[in-house]
Amino acid sequence: MVKLTLSVILAGLILTAAVAYLAYDPIPLSETFRLTIHKGATTIQVAASLDSLGLLRSKRLFKWWVKYQKIDRRLRPGRYTFAGPTAMADVVYALRRGDVAIKITIPEGWTNRKIAAHLAAELGIDSTRLVALTRDSALVRRENVPIDQMEGYLLPNTYEFYWGIDPVEIINRMVQDNRALFPGALDHRMDSLGWNRHTTLTLASMIEAETANADERPRVSAVFHNRMKRGMPMQCDPTVVYAIGGLTDGRSLSSKDLEFPSPYNTYLNTGLPPGPICNPGRAAILAALYPDSSDDLYFVADGRGHHIFSKTLDQHNLARLQVRREHNGS
Repeated sequence: MVKLTLSVILAGLILTAAVAYLAYDPIPLSETFRLTIHKGATTIQVAASLDSLGLLRSKRLFKWWVKYQKIDRRLRPGRYTFAGPTAMADVVYALRRGDVAIKITIPEGWTNRKIAAHLAAELGIDSTRLVALTRDSALVRRENVPIDQMEGYLLPNTYEFYWGIDPVEIINRMVQDNRALFPGALDHRMDSLGWNRHTTLTLASMIEAETANADERPRVSAVFHNRMKRGMPMQCDPTVVYAIGGLTDGRSLSSKDLEFPSPYNTYLNTGLPPGPICNPGRAAILAALYPDSSDDLYFVADGRGHHIFSKTLDQHNLARLQVRREHNGS
């Protein structure tokens, strides 16, 4: 009887040692592995994914381990990163917590639709719902947006979100960060211009869409300011692109496009469009409020990432001809 008891104890110790080895001994990973667990994934599916990445010594032990700890139904969906020596116990702990922050950068000048598509790919959210929320009348009113959508009010920045986060939380964070850009000094500047935040964001979005060149933004802003003062149409091509729903085939705007009936078509309407056409960043917002002191009224892209600015229509036409000749190689 004593021998049998000792045998059982010894077997138990050996089993415990084996389990401890398989669970706590780190696997030396030669590279960084990323694992995405989608909502509704079963323990068997998760175990198979982990095993395919070389993160488990035993799929059977993993399934037993999470069931024993009563977390087999509480493995959190998310996108996880594992690097360096990693034990199965570390993996289980991460999957149980599920609070893995995902760093996401939203570039300046993206529309709400483009932002939603990117966030859907990175966070596993419904892009259609996020876009719909930016047009939800109750949410729009709550965020003090004066038109029927939040285009221009989602601040481009680097954020940390979690997999499967509620899109409402994303919108709240991005709108709050946008609002935080307008402290006292900028408020005073807007007051001196007779503007509000919506006016500022609208012009800033046009500047953002026209040029990615930081040095040119104040000068582009000056052209628009000068045109507004003279009652001239802004003739901003990106507003037409926005009005017609975007150019997906890479073609240039046609004369028919420039006649498209829309309040966003700044060839047909004077002044600013009803609202922003994209989400501008801080630099474009500052450029909108603090334009260059030039007298320019026109600019044309030179095909090399910059623009040629002109004070008169004759100068502008010559600049366009120059760009056309260079483009055609003549």
